[in-house]
Amino acid sequence: MKTAMITASVAFAMAIGGAVVGSAQAASLEEIREKGVLNAATSGNLPPVSYMNEKNELVGYDINVARFIEKKLGVKIEINRLDWKGILPGLQTGRFDAVFSNVNITSERKDTFTYSIPYSRAAVVVVKRAGLDDITGYKTLAGKRVGAISGGNDGEIPARAISKEYGEFEQFKGYSGYAEMLQDLMVGRVDALIMPDTAAGGFLKSRPGVAEIVGEPYMVRFVGVPMQKGSDALKAEIDTAIREMRAQGLLDAWGAEFFGIENFSDQLVDEVP
Repeated sequence: MKTAMITASVAFAMAIGGAVVGSAQAASLEEIREKGVLNAATSGNLPPVSYMNEKNELVGYDINVARFIEKKLGVKIEINRLDWKGILPGLQTGRFDAVFSNVNITSERKDTFTYSIPYSRAAVVVVKRAGLDDITGYKTLAGKRVGAISGGNDGEIPARAISKEYGEFEQFKGYSGYAEMLQDLMVGRVDALIMPDTAAGGFLKSRPGVAEIVGEPYMVRFVGVPMQKGSDALKAEIDTAIREMRAQGLLDAWGAEFFGIENFSDQLVDEVP
């Protein structure tokens, strides 16, 4: 039992980016360029930031960001798809050089990874199914069936905090991606979701009338590109590319296209928070 408890604790800490296992030495930018490829990771199951379209192509806001950075670096970015739970451990152990998958910047993760400046942000909101008028925000979820991305800093983690502070949910259900989660909301398997407004905005835009964002955000988190600790030269190049995307209006254009949010980059900051 003691061994099982330790294993579970290690897995959870790794999911939130804690420094539990030793990190691999970061590949230098020169080594990446000599190799001719930067290995990156994404979920591919988090529309509209990272998902597969009808042609089975990987697309989304984060993927557009990655492809712009690819052009600026002059190095192919090979984006590998895998479940969220394996992404940050894979980065930490050297399997990947960077991640493009809506990864929130947190103090715990900054201890483990080097982050770019923010290229996105996520307000953590409540999305309720249409017709449930007694749900007016995160303070009114006691006794409700609530879903969120498992282990997510804009999903399960704030959901657990809300349940603890404002009253226990009837049920909590964790998900590996948005597709199944949003489907469960539409068919009534859950009453409400805790998720970023960026993902919610894309869903509501495509499914008007089935659900709505209610109440004020529970919190706002910034999103950056995490890299292996010590990737200073790579970070400098990626930061420059992000600033160029902002200056060219690309982040605003993609924010409107994928999230339905105008002037999206106005809310970003120019340093790692």
